[in-house]
Amino acid sequence: MNINRLPSKTLRTTLDSTIIARPSRHASFVSQISRYYSSGSHLTSAKNEYTNILHSRVHGRSASHLQPRARLVSGHKQQHRYLAMSSKLIPSNPADVAVIRTITPNIVTVSVPFSRMGLIRIGGRGTIIRLTSGTLAVFSPVALIPSVQAKVAELGGNVGYLIAGDMEHHIFLSEWARAYPSAKIVGPKGLQEKRAKVHNDPKIGHEPFAFEWDARNKQSNAVSDEFAADFEVEFVDAHPNKEVVLFYKPDRVLVQADLMFNLPAIEQYSKVPEAEKSSHGLLNRLFESISSTGGEAKGIKRFSWYFLSNANGDRAGFNKSVQRIDSWDFETIIPCHGETIVGNGKEIFRKVFEWHLKGHK
Repeated sequence: MNINRLPSKTLRTTLDSTIIARPSRHASFVSQISRYYSSGSHLTSAKNEYTNILHSRVHGRSASHLQPRARLVSGHKQQHRYLAMSSKLIPSNPADVAVIRTITPNIVTVSVPFSRMGLIRIGGRGTIIRLTSGTLAVFSPVALIPSVQAKVAELGGNVGYLIAGDMEHHIFLSEWARAYPSAKIVGPKGLQEKRAKVHNDPKIGHEPFAFEWDARNKQSNAVSDEFAADFEVEFVDAHPNKEVVLFYKPDRVLVQADLMFNLPAIEQYSKVPEAEKSSHGLLNRLFESISSTGGEAKGIKRFSWYFLSNANGDRAGFNKSVQRIDSWDFETIIPCHGETIVGNGKEIFRKVFEWHLKGHK
């Protein structure tokens, strides 16, 4: 996997100015990235190569001495560690820090703090969508606190669908399923089996999935007639996290989990006291440099092209998914991580995925 040009000018500048003589931080940063994108078959070599790139940009020499540390988070051992630690990934006081926002009369978001290993502030967001039929679909559910339950009731209370946005966004499915037992759980194929292997996390149950997306039905909206009436779906199986991307046609809103970040996570941390926020400014700046849509968005463009789209060795498939999503008439993008983009979503999408839309750099 060739990611020799992955670091953007912004990332290189940040490295040059902030972590010269701090090579141990490089491996930590790479480890955080690889932990989040944990299902790509090419990630071990990509991660190791990226470590060398980061180090050589600053010091002009190999970072091979960092590789053993980076390798610690690969494979089944890393997956087990991740699944056993949901309590460390979510705020202990969600009722105090959640931000409930009405995006349209039919769409409400619930934004909360969320940090990778307590180091990188990426935020979390669940989206509640009221279908034309009145049924509610909840995309990437977050903690079901009383204020969220009240908002669900305000929207009609009929929760019909709990949607796992990808292989990582599933921690609160069981909590919502217990509260709304008639809701259908839907998500990417393989997630139900992944959850079934978890026995040491009380938040993750073994509920059956009513519908699963895979490479064969990646554009199917046949979850139900009412679901098909309001949504277009693209299952981005070429993404390492297996993304389910929804287009809610009535309000022209694109809802997605990890296909595109939009950091910094301002809204999601807006209720967190400054004294309680993570102090790891370096890692935050590094990750934001490859997860921000601002300016020319060079960092996120390169990260998507060299890393995300090729993590499973199927950049062509990734490109096709992005091109189909671009054909939808959306104006707002709701990501799970970072700021919601209202009004100019298509413009930002085309900037971030320019190379994928063209099929080449």
